[in-house]
Amino acid sequence: MSRNDRENTSARPKDKVILGKRTGIWNRGGMPTPVRIEVTQFPGGKRLAVTTSFDDGVIHDRRVVRAFNEWGLKGTFNLNSGGLLRTGKPAPDTSRHIDASEVAELYRGHEVAVHTVSHPWLEKLDNAQIADEVLRDRCALEDLVGYPVRGMAYPFGTYNDRVIAVLRQLGIVYARTVENHWNCFPPREPLAWQTTAHQFTTTPEPVPQRFAELYANPRSTGLFFIWGHTYEFENRWEDLEKIFKPLAGKPDIWYCTNIELFDYEAARQRLVVAANRATVFNPSAIPVTINVAGKLRDVPPGKTISTV
Repeated sequence: MSRNDRENTSARPKDKVILGKRTGIWNRGGMPTPVRIEVTQFPGGKRLAVTTSFDDGVIHDRRVVRAFNEWGLKGTFNLNSGGLLRTGKPAPDTSRHIDASEVAELYRGHEVAVHTVSHPWLEKLDNAQIADEVLRDRCALEDLVGYPVRGMAYPFGTYNDRVIAVLRQLGIVYARTVENHWNCFPPREPLAWQTTAHQFTTTPEPVPQRFAELYANPRSTGLFFIWGHTYEFENRWEDLEKIFKPLAGKPDIWYCTNIELFDYEAARQRLVVAANRATVFNPSAIPVTINVAGKLRDVPPGKTISTV
């Protein structure tokens, strides 16, 4: 051992502890470097997320919700409040839309989101009418479900920059389009949010096969996001199970609503990792998962934890 090596060795502290104290790796200042702390994309370190979105608030939603509850899937249901019946009792099976009195219980555990009052082409309206369609729908739905409604799907899937500019002032967190992209989350523009595919797509391949290939690759990460209308299953209900049941029951997948995705993404972006990486503070209202040197840990809401 050279003289310089002996001097450098004697200058170093002798303890080497993993997970944030000492890693045995040295920087130029003679201090141990902290461990790497990664904020996981999804809760619990899940590598994939699955979410769905259905429009219009029709009676076919009932059957889809029952199936999803059985399989452990979650959906976001975008309702036109102007189309809901107002009889105070469940709509008959011959009706197109559900009754307003059904909304809270039917969609419990899922998400209710805006689809405007009357389903217009928003880009054909002036700004005041756009705001009216969205805010009145939002207020009506919030009266029914008892929580802030912050998501939306565009009627007919159409929009333009002016529509987006109006929505940005109305408390809408995201607005789903009918455009598709393989990497759809987090979106560059949440008010022009693309999906993975429509439920009956065959290009490049049907949903079950596309999902199977994605899931079979252990390196695959990200969101698998399917949208549609539940009335499309009329006279072909066997396709509901063929398409969606293969997506369910996977231990490394987070099954979530649309707004849960955005809430977790906002929380993970707010997480504060100390410069020395010895502590992590979560200022948000939901737990956020971190990976500390290969070990997953949840940072509780409003708490600071030590990583050592």
